[in-house]
Amino acid sequence: MVEKRVNIKADIKEPFDRERQYAAKRRAVILAAGSAFRRKGYHNTSMVEIAKTLGLTKAALYYYVKNKEEILFESHIMAYDSMDDILSRPVEAGVSGLTHLELIYREFVNLLTQSGVSLLTDVASLSGERQAQILARREHIEKRVTHYVVIGQDDGSIKKGDPKLQVFFFMGALNWLNAWYDSEGRLKGIDIANHFVEQMKRGIEERK
Repeated sequence: MVEKRVNIKADIKEPFDRERQYAAKRRAVILAAGSAFRRKGYHNTSMVEIAKTLGLTKAALYYYVKNKEEILFESHIMAYDSMDDILSRPVEAGVSGLTHLELIYREFVNLLTQSGVSLLTDVASLSGERQAQILARREHIEKRVTHYVVIGQDDGSIKKGDPKLQVFFFMGALNWLNAWYDSEGRLKGIDIANHFVEQMKRGIEERK
């Protein structure tokens, strides 16, 4: 008689994870609210409108977030966390600073047009420590990007000049991307990424 083997793992159902479900729903709330801020402006969007967009009661919305400023703060954190993840990917050996910067910039544009993450401009609407924290995160991202510009200047792929000004030039375009990008519009995210990368490259490439 052939012994029947039982797949124990298959027979055990994964236990309900309340914390993970809460975190997932809270993230969805923040993404949707951030999108509303992007379309209508932070000050023109009420918690009632956000709740209606999500199909929630106002009371249910407050279960996930305390107020509108918390949503704005978490939207910024979510964007900069995602950018840090992109910047932390391994650098391919032998690739020039410009080429690696192109890859990073393309991923930044894809992030803002395809993931639902919004890079918002309402930093001044944050108060006290929250504003200071977001400004510090933004500066951290800019420093990491500037590092690749310096590498490109050293290897001859990026023209000489103030590396911080070069970063402000092409990162500034990202700050306004979410202000006008429409997922239902004429241009798709991939088209915008191609255009942005090409313009960035033309602006800083060292021409031989």
